[in-house]
Amino acid sequence: MNAGRRRKRGTRRENKFFVIVCEGKVTERIYFEKYRTVLRSSNIKIEIPKPKCTDPVNLTTYALEYRKLHLKTGDTVWCVFDCDENTNEKIARACKIAGKNVLLCLSNPSFELWFLLHYTPILYKIYREDVMVKLKEFMPEYEKNIDVYEKLKDKRVHAIKNANQLIELHKKNGIELLCVESNPSTQVSVIVEEFLKIAAKN
Repeated sequence: MNAGRRRKRGTRRENKFFVIVCEGKVTERIYFEKYRTVLRSSNIKIEIPKPKCTDPVNLTTYALEYRKLHLKTGDTVWCVFDCDENTNEKIARACKIAGKNVLLCLSNPSFELWFLLHYTPILYKIYREDVMVKLKEFMPEYEKNIDVYEKLKDKRVHAIKNANQLIELHKKNGIELLCVESNPSTQVSVIVEEFLKIAAKN
């Protein structure tokens, strides 16, 4: 693991950093990087681990190590990954590693659910393949390597509402968000709301 150099002692940094460690090498990075550009903020940093570090346990371990090496109290670290073929055991181990130091964002079944929620609420269990099929009904041109920020930004309020509705529904039904059974759900809405708070302060 190479998380970079340790920050020198005695150096002073006024900005609080908002770091996102992503599972995906394309989709998530393109989407989150766009927010950093649009907000023109130097305190949003996107970290993409090496391809072999894509499971929740290794991602969270990486995020925790990054926090120890580079960040300070008040900085926020999110670890973003899909439910995909992960098990409750793996997710639970990631939660234990994260503790209160790393926030976990699970998209169940996949990150594209967040994009789909910009167009329509999804209140039934849905598989990754079906998410893609339905998303292409609204965005026929969609591919994992394209920038969808501009196309989705005007619908962002609807996506946040739909995602938060799912979060509240699972909580009402006593279902943990960070588990396989929380299909469909995504906490990307929570991250985006934090981004918007940053934008409001700029």
